[in-house]
Amino acid sequence: MKNNINYLKATLLLTGLLFLGCETGVDVNKPATNTQSQNQEEPVLSGIIDKPHNQVITSTSGQKLSITKIYSSSAQPGYYLQVGFFERYKPNTTFEKQLENSNLKYTILNKNGNYYALVGAYKSYNQAHAEMNTIKARLHKKSFVVHVLRP
Repeated sequence: MKNNINYLKATLLLTGLLFLGCETGVDVNKPATNTQSQNQEEPVLSGIIDKPHNQVITSTSGQKLSITKIYSSSAQPGYYLQVGFFERYKPNTTFEKQLENSNLKYTILNKNGNYYALVGAYKSYNQAHAEMNTIKARLHKKSFVVHVLRP
């Protein structure tokens, strides 16, 4: 009985250490570097991810689809077709005029200095997906469905 209690304590201790190790924010897939080069890299923040998350939904045909989720307090929530992504720079006027001339409802979403060119909003994934051919015909650009949500 005493051996079982010691085994249980040891198991709980190791499990606790394992969980603590997972919450430190250390990337175990990255090789260890000295502190001087570590200061030049971006800091790793435990549990804070500032990238869009993916959502898995099932289409009407039963196929599982992965949809990027973008959290925004300024854009109307819903499904959009993303037609452009601009890192650190706003889209140029030529691109914006092309969107205006297409007679499509669009928004340029500024998220942490990155700009997303989105067409929509649509109430469902299927409505957004059905408009992909229209986007390709009017803008001559490929698009994919993203889900904008409130944070």
